[in-house]
Amino acid sequence: MSPRPDPAALARLAQLAAMKRDAELARLAGVAQSRARLQSAVDALKRTEAPLDADDTDPALVQARLVHRRWTESQHRRLNQQLALVTADWLRQRPAAARAFGRAAVLSELTTRVERLRAATKPPP
Repeated sequence: MSPRPDPAALARLAQLAAMKRDAELARLAGVAQSRARLQSAVDALKRTEAPLDADDTDPALVQARLVHRRWTESQHRRLNQQLALVTADWLRQRPAAARAFGRAAVLSELTTRVERLRAATKPPP
């Protein structure tokens, strides 16, 4: 027969697991927010791209559009690189957050069960 867990120690462990869960979820939320911000910047940059019209004959306008296109392409590359790094970080953070969430849930359930068992087996006064 296994020894009964100490309810106070189990409650402290559940509190620590909840703190760890909150920290991991906050970290994941921060990375997800950065990822969403970068994705919206990439989308906004795509919307600003205007195709060159065949009717544009002004050399200054054509030159300006080509310069703008080169700039948007370089910005697009830079944002995509940042997005790839942040997405990789987000993918690394997800399992840690899920594990912390699961541990906190299990310890909370165990604490509740031990408290119920203790209350049920407590001799009446």
